[in-house]
Amino acid sequence: MKTAKPDETKEMYEKNLALLSPWLKASMSEISDSELREKIEVTYNEEGYPVCRYRQGDVSFHITSEHPIREAKTWYQSIAPGGPAEVFLYGTGFGYALFELFAHKEPHTLVVVFEQDRYLFKAMLYYFDLSQLIQENKIVFLIGDSSYFREAFQELFYNMLFFGVTHPAVVLSLPAVRNFKTEYLEIHRYLFRDLCFLSSLLGNSHQDNMTGLRNMLANVREILENPYPSCLKEKYRNVPAFIISNGPSLDRSIQKLKGIHGKALILCVESAIVPLTKSGITPDILAIVERTKYTYLYHFKDRNYSPDIALLALAVTDPRVFRSFAGEKIPILRKGEDLNRWFNQNLGDGSELDAGANVSHFAACIAMYLGADPIIFVGQDFAYGPDGLTHSKDAVISQETGKQARERIHAIPTVYVEGNSGTMIPSNRLWADFRLGLEHIIEDHPEHRFYNATDGGARIHGADRAELGELIRQYCVEPIPSRVGELISEYKANISIAERRTRLGGFITDVERYAVLFRNLAKEMNLKKLKCDKMLLLCSREKEQDRRTLEEAYQENIDAFHQFAENVLCRTFFQQLKCAYFHLLDRLGTVDTPEKTAQAFSLQSRFYNDLRVVCQSLSVTLAEAADSLRALSEEPREKAV
Repeated sequence: MKTAKPDETKEMYEKNLALLSPWLKASMSEISDSELREKIEVTYNEEGYPVCRYRQGDVSFHITSEHPIREAKTWYQSIAPGGPAEVFLYGTGFGYALFELFAHKEPHTLVVVFEQDRYLFKAMLYYFDLSQLIQENKIVFLIGDSSYFREAFQELFYNMLFFGVTHPAVVLSLPAVRNFKTEYLEIHRYLFRDLCFLSSLLGNSHQDNMTGLRNMLANVREILENPYPSCLKEKYRNVPAFIISNGPSLDRSIQKLKGIHGKALILCVESAIVPLTKSGITPDILAIVERTKYTYLYHFKDRNYSPDIALLALAVTDPRVFRSFAGEKIPILRKGEDLNRWFNQNLGDGSELDAGANVSHFAACIAMYLGADPIIFVGQDFAYGPDGLTHSKDAVISQETGKQARERIHAIPTVYVEGNSGTMIPSNRLWADFRLGLEHIIEDHPEHRFYNATDGGARIHGADRAELGELIRQYCVEPIPSRVGELISEYKANISIAERRTRLGGFITDVERYAVLFRNLAKEMNLKKLKCDKMLLLCSREKEQDRRTLEEAYQENIDAFHQFAENVLCRTFFQQLKCAYFHLLDRLGTVDTPEKTAQAFSLQSRFYNDLRVVCQSLSVTLAEAADSLRALSEEPREKAV
C-alpha cells in the first residue's frame, strides 16, 4: 500500500482519476475542493499514515482510528471471507479495509466496492495509490446510493459481473458498520432485490431459448412483409395512452374505458384482450411478449378480433399468432438482446424496443416509443384481489382452462407489498419483481408523466395515483391523429420487396455459417468433457506431477468458460448454463483439497456435456432453418416477400 505525503496529494489524485471509468470521473468533478474540505478532514499520524475524520452537520467522527493499519488487520481477521469468486465490500474504510482485503484475497476474486459517500471516495483518491488494484482488473467501484450507481451496476451485471453474482461474499468495513449502517443496509436490500430481478432476465431454460429461436426463424416472413417499428416512432407525441392490464381490479374499471375510444391510445396487454373485447372495447394496440403455445391457444385459436386492432408483438411470439391475426401487425425486435440484434442486423432497419420483464413493461415502452404522454396504467394490480383472485373474471386464466396456470401462480411464495390504499396487501415474489422492473422503467424516463389509475392493487413508485374517471375527463378531449393500424397500412404499401429479398439472402448465409460453427463446437465440447473425465482419474493420486497437471487443466477450463463472449449467439445460448455452473463452482470456494478438485472436475465435465447438447440442438435447428428460409427466398415474386 502506497500513500501520498502532504505535498503529493494532488499528483496522487490526478493519477488515480485517470484510471477511473468515465462516469466516476464525471462524479468526482461534481464535488468542489471547498465542499470536500467541509466534509473531510485528513491528518497524518505519528507513523505517517493519513487518518480521516468526517463532518456531518454539527457532528464530527473518525472514519479511521489513529492506528489504521493495525485496525484494518484486526478487522480482516474477524471477517476473513475465504476464497469466494466475488466479494461485495461495503465501505472502503478510507482505503485501509480495501488494501487489507486485497492483500489476502485469491487472485481470481473480483471485488466490487460500494462506497455510499462520494466525498469519502474522492478524499481517498488524494491519499492512496490505487493503480495496482485497478490494473489487476479485479476491482469495480460503485459510489453513492443505489439511485446514483444503479445504471452502472446494471451495466456491470451484463458484462463482467454476470457469472459471480449468485454467490458473492458480503463484507462490511468498520465505518460501514459504525457510522453508516443504515445507508449500507439500504444498499444491501437494493442489490439483492435487483440481482434477483436481473437474474430472472436470463430466461427460463435452454428449451425456452430454443422455442424463441424457432419462433423467430418461423416469423422471418412476418418480419419481411410488414413495416419496421420505426414507422410509428413519435407519431403520437403528447397523445394520452392507457395501458390496460388484466389484474382483478379491471372488472371495476372496464365500463369506464368505453369513454376513451378515439380520444386516446388504448394499449392492451395480451391476456386483457378477451375481457376488453367481450365488453365491446376495441384497443388500438395489442401487445404480446410471450413465446409459448398458450398465447395462441388461450387468446387466438378460434377467436376473431377486429381488424382495427394493431398487433405489436415480439418476434419470438408463436408464429400462429401472426398468421391468425386479421389486423395490421409489426413483429418487434427486442432491444438489448443479442439474438434480436443478430436478426436486426440482417433483416431489420435497426429499430428496436425495450420490453422489460413482462408485457406491461413492453406496453409502456411502446407508448413511450410512440411519443405518448401521459401514460396511464389501469388494471395493473401486481397483487392478489379478493379471495386470492389473480386476474379479471373474464380472463382465460380465471376460467377452468386456466386452472393449472392459477395453481402455478399461487405456488409462488407470498409477499406483502404497499397497496394503493396505504395498507399492506398480499402479492407474490414474481409480481413484486415485475413491479420493481416497471418502477425502473418509470425512473429512467422522467420526461414522461405516469399515472396509476388501478382501482386497488400495489403502489407503483414513480406513477402518481389518480382516479380513472378524472383522468379520462382531463385528457380524453381531442381525437387521436389516426388509428395505429391505418398508419401501419400506409407504410406497408411502400415496402421494397427487392431490398428485403437481398437481406434475406445474406441472413441465410449467416444461418448456415452458425449451423457449422455449432456443429464444430459440439465436437470440441465433447473433447473437453473427455479431458475432464481423465482429470478425475488423476484426482486420487498423490504425485506432484499430477497435481500440477490438475491445476493447469482446471485453470484452462475456467478460462475456456469465458470463450465466445464476443459471439452473439454463443453468448445468448450459453449464458444460462454458464451462470448455473459458475454458481456451483463458486460455492466450492478455493479448490485446495483433493476432494474439492474432484468435485470441480466433475462439475466441469457436466458443464461441457450440457454445452455439447446445446450446440447439437442449435446446429440441427439452424441447418433446418436454412433450408426453410432458402425455400422462402425462392418463392415466385408474387408470393414471396
